[in-house]
Amino acid sequence: MAEEVSIIKRRTVDNHILAIGGGKGGTGKSLLTASIGICLANRGNEVLLIDADLGTANLHTFLGLEPPRIGLSDFLTKKKSGLDRVIVKTGISNLKLISGAQDIIGIANLPYGQKVKILANIKKLDYRYILIDLGPGTSFNILDFFLISHCGILITSPEPTSIENTYRFTRSLLFRYLRKMISQKVVRSLIDKGVMQRGGHKFYSVFDLLEAIEKIEPGLGDTIASYLSSLDIKLIVNQARTTRDRAIGQKMAMAAKKYFGIPIDFLGNIGYDSNVRKGLLQKKPLMAYFPHCKAFKEITEISQKILPRYQLGLDFSTELKVF
Repeated sequence: MAEEVSIIKRRTVDNHILAIGGGKGGTGKSLLTASIGICLANRGNEVLLIDADLGTANLHTFLGLEPPRIGLSDFLTKKKSGLDRVIVKTGISNLKLISGAQDIIGIANLPYGQKVKILANIKKLDYRYILIDLGPGTSFNILDFFLISHCGILITSPEPTSIENTYRFTRSLLFRYLRKMISQKVVRSLIDKGVMQRGGHKFYSVFDLLEAIEKIEPGLGDTIASYLSSLDIKLIVNQARTTRDRAIGQKMAMAAKKYFGIPIDFLGNIGYDSNVRKGLLQKKPLMAYFPHCKAFKEITEISQKILPRYQLGLDFSTELKVF
């Protein structure tokens, strides 16, 4: 059997990167990114929000801001030399923003070189917490932004389509992660055939893939399964209305463990609140126009649960090389 070596790269900058995703649009990712960022900033932490919903960026709206004059576009077109040059103030103490790129045609299909440039520069930013707001879908760009985080937060609503998309996002994420981290060409080819090619293998779960890997490299599947179990993925159910809605999160976490072999930490529910829409019409953050509403109270409680595992030193961005 080939020798197995794990190499862990730790950052020189003491920051905690959180990516907020989930696959489906309209689940409240931007609202929760802004609100969680505000909660963390209110505790005295330096917080940076990054709008990575390329092409349809609107995170600024949830902060009560007009579209900033500078953003990712200026960095990508080299009008600004670094991401630190496109950071804007939000008017909220300790909270800053990098607005998304909206004025470049085809920006949602970000070229590989530009993507790598952005990801590398995000890791260098010196903020206690960096929250990345992702767009919908499971494109490689979205998955790769999610994968640079210490902690990935999945947002879903109780609707069946949102739940299904969250499962698909998680499955795509794990296959993408393995494809990037495993160096053996034969194993990478196996993943490609299962995920990308119509005539290839069909891996309906990560366990199917690991079983196939075991046949090629005995012991390697178990090693990868053990490593996957260390990843930090969390789940929030937004817009919960009923008792049944509030039971969905725990069921999804159990299903993820069963079918993907990974632990998902269910952080809690955020109830449906009509005041959220009123605030959006006023272009104000939730805490500014209705700070005592139940939804913001639940967001505050959830924000206190987000970071319990960082001292372990294990995260999505850890580089695993298996030889």
